[in-house]
Amino acid sequence: MSMKEELKDKKAALAALKDRIEANDAEAIAEGEKLRAEIEQKDAEIKQAEKKAALLGMIGAPEEKEGGTMGEVKQARTLGEHFVNYLKEHQSDDRKIAVFAPEFEKAYNDVQKTPTATGVDAFATTFDRNVVTGKREAIVIRDLFGAENIEGSTLVFLVEGDIEGEPAVTAEGAKKAQVHFKDPTKVTVSLKKVTEFIKESDEYKNDYRFLESAINGRLLYYLALKEQETLMYDLLHTDGIQSDSTHWTAATKAAELADLILEAAMDIQEETGFPAEAFAVHPKDWFGILVGKDNEDRYYGGGYFGSQDARTVWGLVPCVTTAVNQGEIVVGAWKTCASVVQNGGVSVDMTNSDVDDFQKNLMTIRAEERFALAVRRPKGFKVITKGAGGATGQS
Repeated sequence: MSMKEELKDKKAALAALKDRIEANDAEAIAEGEKLRAEIEQKDAEIKQAEKKAALLGMIGAPEEKEGGTMGEVKQARTLGEHFVNYLKEHQSDDRKIAVFAPEFEKAYNDVQKTPTATGVDAFATTFDRNVVTGKREAIVIRDLFGAENIEGSTLVFLVEGDIEGEPAVTAEGAKKAQVHFKDPTKVTVSLKKVTEFIKESDEYKNDYRFLESAINGRLLYYLALKEQETLMYDLLHTDGIQSDSTHWTAATKAAELADLILEAAMDIQEETGFPAEAFAVHPKDWFGILVGKDNEDRYYGGGYFGSQDARTVWGLVPCVTTAVNQGEIVVGAWKTCASVVQNGGVSVDMTNSDVDDFQKNLMTIRAEERFALAVRRPKGFKVITKGAGGATGQS
């Protein structure tokens, strides 16, 4: 008999003495006092047992942590490793992992599986579980901008209005000059949500090294790539940025193109008061600048034995990326004139309950991020666009 059943029987026995106790039956009163003490003791034992069970459930079974002693949690270096550490702490093989299913359909139905060696190969073959990745574009644009965090989903900021009038030197007693600022313009930017998910065999739920690499090397990479494309698109479609589409042609020499970059930097400083820091350029256009030569056939940049990593143009750092189109160079005071606004960071969730994952022993891993580009000073950017035809001149 359980403790709760014993408690129930003793309460029933006490209730049966009610009439005799009300009639002042001394024997019933004595028996009732004894039952009351037993009920209080049993109730205390039950509460103590419940507290003990709750504590044990919270502590769980001790487990050896990867890279440390019993009970130590390894400090995560990447988001993928952080997710794997969390999974180690919370997963249980005898339960269903329930988060919530994505709201969209997956574009492709491929699932990553490890081939199984058979026959003699099962004993003679070493299987490399690392996946040889395809093309990877450098994620560089985000680092050019400033960074902000907000709590809501919308950011509103004010842009100073134009000035009317100007100060003047006036004689004593003469009418003074008036200066008036027009009302500021309200600009609103709303956070965008970029999401994606992949499906893996749930055999990888315990293959932490592969799971971490899948998150860092594929899931988060393509999320960051989409973020980079979105940031550049939003910048180039911002009203008020400067542009020059007349001076760069097929006949433009490398040195002349470098002069156009300097001119753009000076225009930015003149319009905003802030110096330009860097420019984004397509690899093929950057090639045309690097191989530019003077009239004596000498490379402006020192030639092919020099270190290309240290190259700057008029002190501006080149950001070489296909995030900009060939024939477009974006010069900017990036950090002072625009910033990437976020609500939180990148989140990674996993479930084995999406569609028929539970039946097929699959798991869906989803990553998402909310961000927006706030261009507070559009004139802090200038786009130099090449006219139709030809490659950049090399001399």
